[in-house]
Amino acid sequence: MAVAAVLAVVSGEVSALSVAATATTWARLMQGAWTVPLLTGICGLNAWALWQVLRGPAPPRAEGSPRGVVWLRRLLYAGIAGDLVLWELVEELSNTVEYVASLALWVATLILLARVVSGVSARFRAITLVLGLIGTLTPALLFFLDSPDFRVFSLWSLASLGWTVMTLIGQRRDGRWSGATIAVGRLALAASLAFPVLGLAFESDWLLFDGSLLVVNALGVFSTVWLARTAHELAGPAGMPATETTSRSATRREPRLLVAAALVLPLVVVGAEEGARFGFTGLDEGCRERIRPYADTRPQDRRRSFLCLARDDGHTGTAMFPGNLPEQRILAHGEELCAVPGAEERQALLRRAGGSATTDELGDALEFLCPGVVAAQRADQAREQARREAEQERELAAWEAEMNARCADPWPELRAGRQGTAAYLLFEGGGYYISDDRDSVEGPAGDIFAAIDDGFIDAAGSSAAITTYGENEAMCLTVKAFGAAPPLRLKGWDKVVEVGLLSRSGRLVVPPYPEGGDSGAIGPLPSLAVDGPGRYRMRVYARELEWDEDDPEAPAEEHLIVVYPGRSTKKIIHRPWR
Repeated sequence: MAVAAVLAVVSGEVSALSVAATATTWARLMQGAWTVPLLTGICGLNAWALWQVLRGPAPPRAEGSPRGVVWLRRLLYAGIAGDLVLWELVEELSNTVEYVASLALWVATLILLARVVSGVSARFRAITLVLGLIGTLTPALLFFLDSPDFRVFSLWSLASLGWTVMTLIGQRRDGRWSGATIAVGRLALAASLAFPVLGLAFESDWLLFDGSLLVVNALGVFSTVWLARTAHELAGPAGMPATETTSRSATRREPRLLVAAALVLPLVVVGAEEGARFGFTGLDEGCRERIRPYADTRPQDRRRSFLCLARDDGHTGTAMFPGNLPEQRILAHGEELCAVPGAEERQALLRRAGGSATTDELGDALEFLCPGVVAAQRADQAREQARREAEQERELAAWEAEMNARCADPWPELRAGRQGTAAYLLFEGGGYYISDDRDSVEGPAGDIFAAIDDGFIDAAGSSAAITTYGENEAMCLTVKAFGAAPPLRLKGWDKVVEVGLLSRSGRLVVPPYPEGGDSGAIGPLPSLAVDGPGRYRMRVYARELEWDEDDPEAPAEEHLIVVYPGRSTKKIIHRPWR
């Protein structure tokens, strides 16, 4: 007992013996009237366990034990020594050595135990051995899996449970083991089933000082005692109970009382719920990156994907549901949201549940619970989006028609080979360009800042920049292309300037709206290079219009562009600006 206490303090392990050896320390950490009785009970349980381990084997067989029995007893005693003392000491030196040694020792024990037990068939032994190996080796495989599937843990647990049950059946049929040993084995089985119930408390920090952790670890002594008694009674002859002093009635009462005590004690210690209990996602960081589209997600993983999206706050900064909401409640809210007919109703229900998410975020999560409902919702959204876009297009077309209707050809009596009139939207700063929009040759070009310095126009290469009176408004623009120079006609215009332009591709155009950004011609205007590639003369007319009180949106400025073939690049000012 002194050696166990020293090793417990040195290793810092919270095993059953460590709890007993460091009871004073735990008493200082824990608070409550139940602290002293609980620790006293745990120390008493450990004392009983040590007495069972050290009480010695049953009387040996007169003819001696078979070699397999001798080695099995040695392995069992070695494993018990490891559980009580040895493994904690080895673990201080190397975790890997401790794990490999304990694993190898237990595998060898399983193999020999399956061979030694008599009174059962070879098939029974084989099944027992397979279950034991699965339950033993599965944890080792988990080290090589990045994200173990929940079914792997289930396989591990079921295999271990099945091995324990079949081993107890084999011991009862063999006859060497007493009813007390089998009863302790049943208690060990009950304790393993109680671990998941008490393990729910592991999600909260208060467990360390609540006592549940001590109870969970203390129940582990039943497995140690069962293996110790199994080793003790292996020395007896097969077919005869190891102890004949225990009456059948006492044997029947003992397991019932011990099982009742093992199941009632955790219920006394475990208190009421004080916080959220997470299931298979919890705060699973990075789960969003592992989510696949619904069509590629297995049915058993769809609820997990929904909970991941409902819990995850890394994408938007806030989770869809409150962090202290249990996952079963989140799943229930998800089912309720699936039953609500419309997106707005779902948002209202989500707010009442204390959650928050956009319509798209909520739809992405609910798709894993009710894909049909979400598909119908997205179809409705697509139809609504198409309806809104069509309505916007109709409104834009009506507005363009209304704006173009305010503009008219200022020179209607002179028809050109190509011509057009449209409203032109001006952006901040005003001004516009006319250019060869397919000219890929880099070179001099008209610059709007040079045009501002000039006061009206700047032309170079295949483009010209023209300033305007206004900005952030519409003006009227008319373009005409002739095969020869038309009459000058200066009357009624404030500015008239003629410059030379080059068209390398055979186009000279005004940018349409909205390709020019937030400016451009609202209606279609033709290319003015009537003779294809070559040099042209461009005459630009500009004037301000009177403000119409009855139509405040009417354009306050008008421009006329006249283009015809001509080789001169000279700039001619027909009417200077003031």
